[in-house]
This record gives sequence, structure tokens and C-alpha cells, in this order.
Amino acid sequence: MRRNPILTTVGWALYAIALLLIYHLLIKPAFLDLTWIALLVFLPLLAFCYYVVHPKERRQVLAFTIAVLLLDRALTRVDVKTTAALLIGGAIAIIVIALLAKWYGRLNWKAVGSLVIVALLANVTFNRDTLAALSHFTVKYESDRLYNGQWVDYFPMALYDVDHDGKQEIITYGNAEELPLPEEAAKKPETEEEKKALADKLLHLQPEPVSLYVLTWRDGKMVRMPNDQIPAETMTVLKQQLPTDYPGFPYYTMKDGQLVPNVQRQPYAEAMLQVGTAPYRAFMLDMDNIANQLEENDGSMDLRRQMGSKYKDLHIKGGMLTGTYDGKPFGGTTKATKLMTTMMLPDGSEGLVTMGEHLSVLKVEADGTLTEAYTLTRKEAELATGEFIPADIDHDKVDELLIAGKPSYILKPKADGAWEILWASAENDKSFRFSNFASVGAGQPEIIAKAKSWVSTTDSRYLSGYNYTPDGLEENWRIYLPLINVQVGDVDGDKQNEIVATIYNTHRVLVFKPHNVPVLTLTIILFIGLLGYGVVRRVRHA
Repeated sequence: MRRNPILTTVGWALYAIALLLIYHLLIKPAFLDLTWIALLVFLPLLAFCYYVVHPKERRQVLAFTIAVLLLDRALTRVDVKTTAALLIGGAIAIIVIALLAKWYGRLNWKAVGSLVIVALLANVTFNRDTLAALSHFTVKYESDRLYNGQWVDYFPMALYDVDHDGKQEIITYGNAEELPLPEEAAKKPETEEEKKALADKLLHLQPEPVSLYVLTWRDGKMVRMPNDQIPAETMTVLKQQLPTDYPGFPYYTMKDGQLVPNVQRQPYAEAMLQVGTAPYRAFMLDMDNIANQLEENDGSMDLRRQMGSKYKDLHIKGGMLTGTYDGKPFGGTTKATKLMTTMMLPDGSEGLVTMGEHLSVLKVEADGTLTEAYTLTRKEAELATGEFIPADIDHDKVDELLIAGKPSYILKPKADGAWEILWASAENDKSFRFSNFASVGAGQPEIIAKAKSWVSTTDSRYLSGYNYTPDGLEENWRIYLPLINVQVGDVDGDKQNEIVATIYNTHRVLVFKPHNVPVLTLTIILFIGLLGYGVVRRVRHA
């Protein structure tokens, strides 16, 4: 009986789509999370899949399967620096793999055409990063690279409702518009003069322009707000919303809208090779950075226009911490050098978290004086590189303190001034770090953290959502991407929160939109159905 050519083509195409879904949503995550356990499960399953295909069809099915996955990967990895490289590289990959599948697999051209079309569509019709999160999210937006320099691997990022329209804008730094990439590749130097000019250019670090980038959702896409349309007072507030960071340090300092070089390559390299003086020179770079910060802040170690719901006009200057709390002025001596955040305390007041030699939670008394309500020493937790997130994870109107460090902790402030450890990560787990506590989509607030896979000993981190329970953290979802600068907020104005993040050393902003489609369940059903179809065909052939 002659087969319908249209049905045959559609059948191959559907099989190719099923392959891609099963590979990206089941097999790949299983290996990322379970490593050798996944391998132990996968090898017998692979043997069964090989056996269930009738020997007469085995070569065709095997060749088609490998060709689909190989072509999909080849097209994903094609050089995309120029359109010509993209087209030429893609064409070569398609021709080579299609001919190999045709020759070795003895496939007809309908099957070859199906695998090529499906692989092409999988690479041009949607954002590929979606596949790493599709079980719970889709990528709603991905920006172009916002920074075209060479010396900053990431900039801080925050969300803030700039124009008070009910949706939040994405705030970060960049220079892609101010420092566009050249349209043509640089000409290779040929003469001695050209070589010397290029060497001088590469030898000396040059100032780079850096601007505040405010991205807002408008007419179904994310666009940049022109800085000249944002009032100067609002710009000051926006800069204070960004986490304190030092992009490019120790090579650069961000000053007056530029990344200004602190050092030059040759003298810095030569100086650091002098082992006896290297620590002193590194210390001097730190001191220069502190001096620049003091100059910019008019002598204040740290200042904030507003923190939390009740603190305003905060300054740390000359060993004094001053500001207003609930509209009333306060002040007191302090050894702190940095204002961190605020948190709700057991007595109903709002505490101010500061960092000095130790971490302190300060409380403003009725007479405007400061007292230290809670202290966390450097022996008790890693403070120098830690991040601190206040969050009411047990819904008792008292904030716990999520400490992202090595290890990470969830600490609960007790009425007697002590801390209770509610949860701690494993001491040998260097990857786990808290990122946020917020509602994703329209659900309840949850702990958002970067965590390594369940079995692997590598330090790769995947963004995950957790609920706190007395028995530990219960995972709700996971995104298999190394995301940083994670923020949560409603950026498109639909009253549901999205996840906003970047990938290290790319400075492209990604917006993840949660969905309620049971993608993982449907993919498992698809996999089982495909196996069942193979068993039926094998039995019929037998």
C-alpha cells in the first residue's frame, strides 16, 4: 500500500518537533540536575528506544534523530556577528547535515526537508533562551547588548516606577547608543606606523562613556526613555535605587558619566609583579576609590534619600548617622560605613540595617536616639561578600533576614535581641545564594535563589523559586540559565510580576513571563506516547 506523501512529511516533521521538546525539556534538564543518575536511567532507556524500532526502519530513524538534534545545535552556535557569517554558516550546516542524513540514513527528500524546516523554525521563530525556562516561563523580551566596552562584565540593575504609571521601569547603565560598535571589522595593520598606532591604542586604557539606561514597556515592546526627558531630581533618585557597586574596579572608576581609568596596563602589571609591594598598591587603589566616593558624596560615607517606608535623608558622615524616621529627626554615633536596607522588627518598629565592622540593626527610640537592636558578627556569617534580603517568609509581620553567603542563612530576630537560625545551606555548597523575595506572576511571595543542581559537584547556578517550610525549602520552579542581577516586578503593566535578569558578561536584559501551561507534564505524555507508538509499530511488524 502506497503511503500518502503529505502524511509522511507531516509525520517526520511532528517527530522532529517531539524530539526537540523531549531533548530540551526532559533530557537536558535531567542531566543538568541529576548528572550520573540521569545517565544510569538514560542508557537503558536509549537501548529500549533503539530496540523498539523495527530493524528495517532503524537506520532511517537513527539518522533522522541525530540529524535533527545536530542541525538544531549547529544553527544555534552559528557565528552571528555579521549577517553574512550567519547566512553562510547556516547554509553550510544545513547542506552538510542534510546530505549526510540523506546518504547514511537513506532518507527520502521529504524526511530531509522536514528536519531542515523544523530545525530552521526552532532557531528563528522564538527566543532560544525560552527553552531553558519553558516549563514555567517564556522570554517576553531580550534587549540588545547595552554595553560595548571591554572592561565591565556586569552593571547593577534595579526596577522603579519612574513615571508613576503603575508599571516599573528597568534601570541600569550602558553605552551601546553612545559607543556603537563599528559597522566594519578593523583593518589589519600592515605598515609599521599602523602597527605602532594599534599598539598605543591597546596599551592605554581610555575613558568610556556610561549613561543611565531607563527601559520602559511601551506599545508592546521595551524602549529606552530619553534621559533628557527625566527630571534631574528623578535621575538622582534612580541612581540611588541601584545597588552599590563599582563596575570595572580596580581598572576604572565611574565618574561624571564616564568610566575613568584608575591605572594603565603596563605600569599596573609591572607593579603587581613586585610581590613585596603588591598588597600595598592594591590597598592604595581601594583608598583612591574611597576618596572618590567621599568626594562625590560631599564627605558622606553613604547617603540615601529614602530607605524602607519611614527612613528619609540618611547620611553617614564624621562618625554620625542622621536622618528622619516617620517624619522626626534622629541621630547618633556609629561605626557603620554603609546603609544596607530596612526590616520589620518584633516590636512593630522598622529597623535600619547598617554595615561596619559588623552588621547592625539599629532602632530609633522615641527621643530620636539610636540603639543597636541586633548584631551579626563576621564570625557568625560571611559579611564582606554577603547580600542581605529582609523578607517575612513565615507571614508573622516580622521580617527574617536572608543572608546570601557561604553558607547562606535565614535568620529570625527574636524579642530578646538574639537571632534564630531557621535554615542554612550546606557548608560545602558554594553556589547557593538568595536573590529576592517576591511574588512571581500573581502568586504568593516566594524565595528566589540561585542554586546548583541536586547532584552535580560543579558550582553552576540555576535560578529557582522556593517556599519556606519548617522542614526546609520546597522548590517550585527552575530556570536553567546562569542569571545575575535578578529583579522581580511588573514591567508590562498587566498587574503580574515578571522576572528581570541578565546573563554574566553579556549585559543583555531578559524578561521572563510566567505561564500556567503544564509544559513538563505534556512533554512527559508526549514522550510516553511516542514510546507507545513505537511499541505498537514493532508489534505490528512482528
